[in-house]
Amino acid sequence: MTSFPDFQYIRPKSLDELLSHLSQYGDDAAILAGGTDLVPRIKMCVKPLKVMISLSSIDGLAFVHHIGETLRIGAKTTIDELQHHPAIGDHPALHEATLLTASENLRLKGTVGGNIMQESRCIYYNQPKGWRASFKPCFKTGGDVCNAIKGGKRCFATYCGDLAPALISLNASVCLISKEGEREIPLEAIFTGNGTTPFSLRRGELLKEVIIPSSKTIGGYRKLRMRNSIDYPLASVAISSDEAEQGRLVVGAVNPHPLSYEFSSYRQLKELFEKAYDDAAPVGNMDLSPLYRKWMIRVFVQELLKGMM
Repeated sequence: MTSFPDFQYIRPKSLDELLSHLSQYGDDAAILAGGTDLVPRIKMCVKPLKVMISLSSIDGLAFVHHIGETLRIGAKTTIDELQHHPAIGDHPALHEATLLTASENLRLKGTVGGNIMQESRCIYYNQPKGWRASFKPCFKTGGDVCNAIKGGKRCFATYCGDLAPALISLNASVCLISKEGEREIPLEAIFTGNGTTPFSLRRGELLKEVIIPSSKTIGGYRKLRMRNSIDYPLASVAISSDEAEQGRLVVGAVNPHPLSYEFSSYRQLKELFEKAYDDAAPVGNMDLSPLYRKWMIRVFVQELLKGMM
């Protein structure tokens, strides 16, 4: 039976205390909110753990409300709470992404921030420690090989979050907070494009909230997965557009980071999705073949376009 490794558990009582701990421990600290991604990785010894910092006693990070012309979503908001909030009815891509994330019981626990900040995935990495021992240590475990691609010179682990592609299609930004203060950056800027270290947050930073322009959009979200009731996406597409046919196409789960494309008309979107198809670079590190995952990008874009026109 797999057991948890020994680690230090900290439950700060205030945001200031939390930020102090994050500054002190840096990358040695894992943040626990819903735990739906973190806990399985710890049990499989995928995530080396020295310190776990719980958000359970931190207030003020779970909310969905309008401030001015923006919709603001707290990082500790559960996916279920977001799914049932009337405000996201104006954004079909985000609403459909919440509906298709994991399963109902996991959406009750999983948080918006946790879904956005989940680690990149690979079938040669997301396995119990004993299983991984039959392969050479890969880039993501401190080694110098890619077990998914023979001779690979970098990590091809794939980012498989559901909410980020939908939020990027809505031109979302994120507020990051640390002891040094707050900063707001576009959501896509938190991704490095490196499967080994997928995020660019500075030491001690926490994703505090997501900010979306509140204008109504049309579009949607589609994903390919093995089991329709629970699994991570193996390919995904989000499209959001305003009434002037301006918007974004975002492709997920086929690269170490979401691929984003702006368009100013549906005619341009039809041209862009061929570029998105060309740019998609899935490899044999998921349960379905790279070619099939790549092909489904075309299928999803065409399906969404048909519903928008």
